[in-house]
Amino acid sequence: RHGNFTRAATALGITQSGVSRQIAKLEALANTTLFKRKGNSVVLTAEGQQLYDTLKDAIATLELTAQQISQRGRPHDRLVVRTSMPSFAMKIVVPHLGTYGAQYGIQIDLVTSLATPQPQDEYDVLITRNLVVPATESWELVREKLVCVASPALIERQKASSEPSWPMIVCRLRPDIISTWAIAADIPAERMQTAASYDHFFLAVEAAIGGVGFLVTPQMLVTDQINGGILALVDDIVITSGASYTASVNPRSRHIQLAEKFCRWLKGIVREANP
Repeated sequence: RHGNFTRAATALGITQSGVSRQIAKLEALANTTLFKRKGNSVVLTAEGQQLYDTLKDAIATLELTAQQISQRGRPHDRLVVRTSMPSFAMKIVVPHLGTYGAQYGIQIDLVTSLATPQPQDEYDVLITRNLVVPATESWELVREKLVCVASPALIERQKASSEPSWPMIVCRLRPDIISTWAIAADIPAERMQTAASYDHFFLAVEAAIGGVGFLVTPQMLVTDQINGGILALVDDIVITSGASYTASVNPRSRHIQLAEKFCRWLKGIVREANP
């Protein structure tokens, strides 16, 4: 990486002669030449490149771990935000994290997990839907509204059909919301069939844009697509599902005040996007 032993020694905090001795030992162990010396510079031989390619990921992991350990005693500048809703995170949360970091000097590490949070889990903020974690301070972000959307072309074909059918896109994490919408729209179950199924809404939305079928989805996940004309509402029915999205502070977090500040900020962002 550094091109010569002197710069490598500086990066490692040892002497240049110390680096040279270790390289000599390594080449003796490998029974081959690993570097070609060219004046003050060195380049890898084929064997050296092979060794480097094998070890570089492990070395990078060791360096990152050492950095993380050394940073624990410094002023904190990161929060771990955990959520079970990757589509909500992609659409609503992630686009604003750069602004948050620039404004407050705090970077967010976002992790997703469908597992129920356990007391030993390490995170600062939990974003969930309809999950109350005991002994936590929570902020309601938004109450969910459901709509049915499809590509404009599919809607036109459906309207032109004498006996319209309803090929539905299923989100496997929320299969129940189709029947909720169908009852409200007075559509018989026998006229509906599964066109495709996906694990997450962000995949299902792309399928709907491609004309695969009709999708019942939280309204906030498709607002931009509707405004842009690549998806259209099938009808005027907007259903309040009763689901509530919340942000909670982990009571075991070592950064309670920073986590509370993030939750209040996120509530404002979500309310502004979904009045």
